[in-house]
Amino acid sequence: MITTLTPSPSIDFDYELGSLKLGSVNRAVGFGLHAGGKGVNVSRILTLMKVNNIALVPMAKETGDFFLNAAESEKLRLEILPIGSPLRFNVSLVHEGLTTKVNAESSSWTPAEAKKIAGRFKIRARRSEFGVIGGSLPAGLDPDWLAKLVSDNVNRTKVIVDCSGDVLRAAVAAKPFLIKPNQEEAESLVGFAIATMADAVSACFEMVSMGTQNVLLSLGEQGSLFYNGETLFRARAEKIEATNTVGAGDSLLAGFIGTFKSGPVKALATGVAWSAAAIKSRGTGMTIAPSKISTDLISHINPKEASLEEELLHN
Repeated sequence: MITTLTPSPSIDFDYELGSLKLGSVNRAVGFGLHAGGKGVNVSRILTLMKVNNIALVPMAKETGDFFLNAAESEKLRLEILPIGSPLRFNVSLVHEGLTTKVNAESSSWTPAEAKKIAGRFKIRARRSEFGVIGGSLPAGLDPDWLAKLVSDNVNRTKVIVDCSGDVLRAAVAAKPFLIKPNQEEAESLVGFAIATMADAVSACFEMVSMGTQNVLLSLGEQGSLFYNGETLFRARAEKIEATNTVGAGDSLLAGFIGTFKSGPVKALATGVAWSAAAIKSRGTGMTIAPSKISTDLISHINPKEASLEEELLHN
Protein backbone atom coordinates (compact mmCIF):
# COMPACT_ATOMS: atom_id res chain seq x y z
CA MET A 1 0.00 0.00 0.00
CA ILE A 2 1.13 3.54 -0.80
CA THR A 3 -0.51 6.59 0.77
CA THR A 4 -0.28 10.02 -0.85
CA LEU A 5 -1.19 13.32 0.77
CA THR A 6 -1.89 16.38 -1.35
CA PRO A 7 -2.09 19.40 0.99
CA SER A 8 -3.30 21.66 -1.85
CA PRO A 9 -5.41 19.62 -4.29
CA SER A 10 -6.95 21.27 -7.32
CA ILE A 11 -9.14 20.90 -10.34
CA ASP A 12 -6.84 21.26 -13.34
CA PHE A 13 -8.05 22.67 -16.63
CA ASP A 14 -5.62 21.85 -19.46
CA TYR A 15 -5.96 23.76 -22.73
CA GLU A 16 -3.96 22.87 -25.85
CA LEU A 17 -3.59 25.94 -28.06
CA GLY A 18 -2.79 26.23 -31.75
CA SER A 19 -1.50 29.75 -31.11
CA LEU A 20 -0.98 31.90 -28.03
CA LYS A 21 -1.28 35.68 -28.11
CA LEU A 22 -1.45 37.79 -24.96
CA GLY A 23 -4.28 40.30 -24.91
CA SER A 24 -6.25 38.34 -27.54
CA VAL A 25 -8.88 35.62 -27.64
CA ASN A 26 -7.14 32.25 -27.95
CA ARG A 27 -9.01 29.19 -29.20
CA ALA A 28 -8.29 25.80 -27.68
CA VAL A 29 -7.75 22.84 -29.99
CA GLY A 30 -7.76 20.39 -27.09
CA PHE A 31 -9.13 20.35 -23.54
CA GLY A 32 -8.86 18.18 -20.46
CA LEU A 33 -10.21 18.41 -16.90
CA HIS A 34 -8.59 16.42 -14.11
CA ALA A 35 -8.42 16.06 -10.36
CA GLY A 36 -4.99 17.52 -9.66
CA GLY A 37 -2.20 18.11 -7.18
CA LYS A 38 1.15 16.33 -6.82
CA GLY A 39 0.01 13.53 -4.57
CA VAL A 40 -3.09 12.95 -6.68
CA ASN A 41 -0.95 12.80 -9.82
CA VAL A 42 1.29 10.20 -8.17
CA SER A 43 -1.77 8.16 -7.20
CA ARG A 44 -3.08 8.41 -10.76
CA ILE A 45 0.05 6.75 -12.18
CA LEU A 46 0.18 4.17 -9.38
CA THR A 47 -3.43 3.27 -10.23
CA LEU A 48 -2.50 2.83 -13.90
CA MET A 49 0.38 0.61 -12.72
CA LYS A 50 -2.14 -1.39 -10.64
CA VAL A 51 -0.24 -0.56 -7.45
CA ASN A 52 -2.48 -0.44 -4.37
CA ASN A 53 -2.73 3.16 -3.14
CA ILE A 54 -4.96 5.78 -1.58
CA ALA A 55 -4.89 9.55 -2.00
CA LEU A 56 -5.67 11.78 0.98
CA VAL A 57 -7.14 15.08 -0.21
CA PRO A 58 -8.25 17.90 2.13
CA MET A 59 -11.15 19.92 0.72
CA ALA A 60 -14.52 21.46 1.48
CA LYS A 61 -17.62 19.39 0.74
CA GLU A 62 -19.03 22.03 -1.61
CA THR A 63 -16.18 21.56 -4.07
CA GLY A 64 -15.24 18.05 -2.97
CA ASP A 65 -18.12 16.53 -4.93
CA PHE A 66 -16.83 18.19 -8.11
CA PHE A 67 -13.36 16.79 -7.42
CA LEU A 68 -14.76 13.29 -6.83
CA ASN A 69 -16.66 13.42 -10.11
CA ALA A 70 -13.50 14.47 -11.95
CA ALA A 71 -11.56 11.59 -10.39
CA GLU A 72 -14.26 8.94 -10.78
CA SER A 73 -13.51 8.09 -14.42
CA GLU A 74 -9.86 7.41 -13.51
CA LYS A 75 -10.83 5.00 -10.73
CA LEU A 76 -8.74 6.89 -8.17
CA ARG A 77 -9.18 5.74 -4.59
CA LEU A 78 -9.64 8.89 -2.52
CA GLU A 79 -10.19 9.77 1.10
CA ILE A 80 -11.59 13.27 1.49
CA LEU A 81 -10.39 15.11 4.62
CA PRO A 82 -12.97 17.82 5.37
CA ILE A 83 -11.83 21.45 5.67
CA GLY A 84 -13.68 24.74 5.39
CA SER A 85 -11.78 26.33 2.49
CA PRO A 86 -12.93 25.78 -1.11
CA LEU A 87 -10.95 23.82 -3.66
CA ARG A 88 -8.61 25.76 -5.96
CA PHE A 89 -8.77 25.73 -9.76
CA ASN A 90 -5.61 25.75 -11.90
CA VAL A 91 -5.16 26.35 -15.62
CA SER A 92 -2.44 25.01 -17.94
CA LEU A 93 -1.93 26.43 -21.43
CA VAL A 94 0.03 24.10 -23.70
CA HIS A 95 1.49 25.58 -26.88
CA GLU A 96 4.34 24.27 -29.06
CA GLY A 97 5.56 21.92 -26.34
CA LEU A 98 5.71 24.62 -23.68
CA THR A 99 3.34 24.75 -20.72
CA THR A 100 2.22 28.00 -19.09
CA LYS A 101 0.56 27.43 -15.72
CA VAL A 102 -1.77 29.68 -13.76
CA ASN A 103 -2.18 28.28 -10.24
CA ALA A 104 -4.65 29.69 -7.75
CA GLU A 105 -3.56 30.30 -4.17
CA SER A 106 -3.79 27.25 -1.97
CA SER A 107 -6.66 26.81 0.46
CA SER A 108 -6.08 27.65 4.12
CA TRP A 109 -6.44 25.36 7.13
CA THR A 110 -7.40 26.10 10.70
CA PRO A 111 -5.03 24.76 13.40
CA ALA A 112 -7.61 22.10 14.24
CA GLU A 113 -7.81 21.01 10.59
CA ALA A 114 -4.02 20.81 10.30
CA LYS A 115 -3.89 18.60 13.40
CA LYS A 116 -6.61 16.26 12.09
CA ILE A 117 -4.96 15.94 8.68
CA ALA A 118 -1.60 15.09 10.27
CA GLY A 119 -3.32 12.52 12.48
CA ARG A 120 -5.06 10.88 9.54
CA PHE A 121 -1.78 10.64 7.62
CA LYS A 122 -0.16 8.94 10.63
CA ILE A 123 -2.91 6.32 10.73
CA ARG A 124 -2.56 5.58 7.02
CA ALA A 125 1.25 5.59 7.26
CA ARG A 126 1.20 2.65 9.67
CA ARG A 127 -0.40 0.52 6.96
CA SER A 128 1.73 1.75 4.06
CA GLU A 129 5.15 0.99 2.62
CA PHE A 130 5.45 4.57 1.37
CA GLY A 131 3.86 7.82 2.51
CA VAL A 132 4.15 10.51 -0.17
CA ILE A 133 3.60 14.19 0.66
CA GLY A 134 3.50 16.31 -2.46
CA GLY A 135 2.90 19.90 -3.45
CA SER A 136 2.59 23.28 -1.80
CA LEU A 137 1.27 23.80 1.71
CA PRO A 138 -1.90 25.78 2.43
CA ALA A 139 -1.52 29.52 2.75
CA GLY A 140 -0.21 30.55 6.16
CA LEU A 141 0.83 27.07 7.30
CA ASP A 142 4.29 26.97 8.89
CA PRO A 143 6.85 24.93 6.88
CA ASP A 144 7.72 23.15 10.12
CA TRP A 145 4.29 21.46 9.97
CA LEU A 146 5.54 19.23 7.19
CA ALA A 147 8.91 18.70 8.86
CA LYS A 148 7.11 17.48 11.98
CA LEU A 149 4.89 15.24 9.86
CA VAL A 150 8.04 13.68 8.42
CA SER A 151 9.77 13.18 11.78
CA ASP A 152 6.59 11.78 13.36
CA ASN A 153 6.29 9.12 10.65
CA VAL A 154 9.84 8.08 9.69
CA ASN A 155 9.49 5.01 11.91
CA ARG A 156 6.05 4.16 10.50
CA THR A 157 6.68 4.26 6.76
CA LYS A 158 9.14 5.40 4.09
CA VAL A 159 8.26 9.10 3.95
CA ILE A 160 8.76 10.80 0.58
CA VAL A 161 8.65 14.57 0.15
CA ASP A 162 8.06 16.36 -3.15
CA CYS A 163 7.84 20.07 -2.42
CA SER A 164 10.03 23.16 -2.73
CA GLY A 165 11.54 26.20 -1.03
CA ASP A 166 11.54 26.58 2.74
CA VAL A 167 9.14 23.66 3.09
CA LEU A 168 11.59 21.29 1.40
CA ARG A 169 14.53 22.66 3.38
CA ALA A 170 12.73 22.07 6.68
CA ALA A 171 11.60 18.60 5.59
CA VAL A 172 15.10 17.47 4.56
CA ALA A 173 16.40 18.17 8.07
CA ALA A 174 13.74 15.77 9.39
CA LYS A 175 15.46 12.92 7.48
CA PRO A 176 12.80 11.67 5.05
CA PHE A 177 13.36 8.45 3.12
CA LEU A 178 13.43 10.27 -0.24
CA ILE A 179 13.08 13.72 -1.78
CA LYS A 180 12.38 14.34 -5.48
CA PRO A 181 13.47 17.83 -6.48
CA ASN A 182 13.75 19.11 -10.02
CA GLN A 183 16.79 21.13 -11.08
CA GLU A 184 15.45 24.49 -9.90
CA GLU A 185 14.33 23.10 -6.54
CA ALA A 186 17.66 21.37 -6.01
CA GLU A 187 19.59 24.56 -6.83
CA SER A 188 17.56 26.48 -4.27
CA LEU A 189 18.16 23.80 -1.65
CA VAL A 190 21.93 23.37 -2.08
CA GLY A 191 22.71 27.00 -2.87
CA PHE A 192 24.63 26.60 -6.13
CA ALA A 193 23.81 26.38 -9.85
CA ILE A 194 23.56 23.01 -11.57
CA ALA A 195 25.16 23.80 -14.92
CA THR A 196 26.86 20.47 -15.61
CA MET A 197 26.30 16.84 -14.78
CA ALA A 198 29.14 17.12 -12.28
CA ASP A 199 27.17 19.86 -10.53
CA ALA A 200 24.13 17.58 -10.44
CA VAL A 201 26.17 14.80 -8.86
CA SER A 202 27.57 17.21 -6.26
CA ALA A 203 24.04 18.41 -5.53
CA CYS A 204 22.92 14.83 -4.86
CA PHE A 205 25.80 14.33 -2.44
CA GLU A 206 24.98 17.62 -0.70
CA MET A 207 21.27 16.85 -0.33
CA VAL A 208 21.99 13.50 1.32
CA SER A 209 24.47 15.20 3.65
CA MET A 210 21.68 17.63 4.61
CA GLY A 211 19.54 14.80 5.97
CA THR A 212 17.51 12.95 3.35
CA GLN A 213 18.29 9.24 3.08
CA ASN A 214 17.86 9.16 -0.70
CA VAL A 215 17.44 11.67 -3.52
CA LEU A 216 15.73 11.33 -6.90
CA LEU A 217 16.79 14.34 -8.99
CA SER A 218 14.96 15.07 -12.24
CA LEU A 219 16.92 16.94 -14.90
CA GLY A 220 14.47 17.13 -17.79
CA GLU A 221 15.83 15.79 -21.08
CA GLN A 222 19.15 15.00 -19.35
CA GLY A 223 17.39 12.24 -17.43
CA SER A 224 17.28 11.58 -13.71
CA LEU A 225 19.73 10.70 -10.96
CA PHE A 226 19.11 8.49 -7.95
CA TYR A 227 21.57 8.52 -5.06
CA ASN A 228 21.16 6.38 -1.96
CA GLY A 229 24.26 7.49 -0.07
CA GLU A 230 26.33 4.63 -1.48
CA THR A 231 25.73 4.31 -5.21
CA LEU A 232 24.58 6.79 -7.81
CA PHE A 233 22.44 5.84 -10.80
CA ARG A 234 21.54 7.85 -13.88
CA ALA A 235 18.93 7.01 -16.51
CA ARG A 236 17.64 8.88 -19.55
CA ALA A 237 14.77 8.21 -21.95
CA GLU A 238 15.00 8.28 -25.70
CA LYS A 239 14.88 11.78 -27.19
CA ILE A 240 11.23 12.70 -27.65
CA GLU A 241 9.22 15.71 -28.73
CA ALA A 242 7.60 17.29 -25.68
CA THR A 243 3.85 17.79 -25.90
CA ASN A 244 3.23 18.76 -22.29
CA THR A 245 5.42 18.87 -19.17
CA VAL A 246 2.61 18.89 -16.59
CA GLY A 247 2.91 15.92 -14.24
CA ALA A 248 6.23 14.65 -15.61
CA GLY A 249 7.94 14.80 -12.22
CA ASP A 250 4.98 13.18 -10.49
CA SER A 251 5.05 10.37 -13.06
CA LEU A 252 8.77 9.89 -12.46
CA LEU A 253 8.18 9.51 -8.74
CA ALA A 254 5.20 7.18 -9.14
CA GLY A 255 7.02 4.89 -11.57
CA PHE A 256 10.02 4.83 -9.26
CA ILE A 257 8.26 3.94 -6.02
CA GLY A 258 5.79 1.65 -7.79
CA THR A 259 8.69 -0.64 -8.78
CA PHE A 260 11.12 0.16 -5.96
CA LYS A 261 10.99 -3.37 -4.56
CA SER A 262 12.56 -4.56 -7.84
CA GLY A 263 15.72 -2.57 -7.11
CA PRO A 264 17.02 0.89 -8.03
CA VAL A 265 17.93 0.06 -11.64
CA LYS A 266 14.43 -1.17 -12.50
CA ALA A 267 12.79 1.58 -10.44
CA LEU A 268 14.74 4.41 -12.07
CA ALA A 269 14.22 3.10 -15.60
CA THR A 270 10.50 2.68 -14.95
CA GLY A 271 10.20 6.15 -13.45
CA VAL A 272 11.98 7.76 -16.39
CA ALA A 273 9.74 5.87 -18.83
CA TRP A 274 6.57 7.07 -17.10
CA SER A 275 7.92 10.62 -17.03
CA ALA A 276 8.67 10.51 -20.75
CA ALA A 277 5.21 9.11 -21.42
CA ALA A 278 3.70 12.03 -19.50
CA ILE A 279 5.66 14.50 -21.62
CA LYS A 280 4.29 12.89 -24.78
CA SER A 281 0.73 12.94 -23.44
CA ARG A 282 -1.79 15.74 -23.54
CA GLY A 283 -2.77 17.14 -20.16
CA THR A 284 -2.47 15.44 -16.80
CA GLY A 285 -4.15 12.23 -17.96
CA MET A 286 -1.88 9.54 -19.38
CA THR A 287 -2.48 8.66 -23.05
CA ILE A 288 0.91 7.26 -24.14
CA ALA A 289 1.90 3.83 -22.82
CA PRO A 290 5.28 3.98 -21.04
CA SER A 291 6.08 0.54 -22.47
CA LYS A 292 6.63 2.31 -25.79
CA ILE A 293 9.40 4.47 -24.29
CA SER A 294 12.93 3.09 -24.30
CA THR A 295 15.31 4.08 -21.50
CA ASP A 296 19.02 3.65 -20.95
CA LEU A 297 20.86 3.20 -17.67
CA ILE A 298 23.75 5.52 -18.40
CA SER A 299 25.69 5.19 -15.17
CA HIS A 300 25.81 2.88 -12.17
CA ILE A 301 28.69 4.18 -10.13
CA ASN A 302 30.24 3.88 -6.71
CA PRO A 303 30.74 7.55 -5.72
CA LYS A 304 34.04 6.70 -4.03
CA GLU A 305 35.59 6.21 -7.47
CA ALA A 306 37.85 9.11 -8.44
CA SER A 307 36.52 9.11 -12.02
CA LEU A 308 32.89 9.70 -11.01
CA GLU A 309 32.45 13.26 -12.22
CA GLU A 310 34.38 12.76 -15.47
CA GLU A 311 32.41 9.62 -16.27
CA LEU A 312 29.08 11.36 -15.87
CA LEU A 313 30.14 14.53 -17.66
CA HIS A 314 31.07 12.63 -20.80
CA ASN A 315 27.78 10.78 -21.14
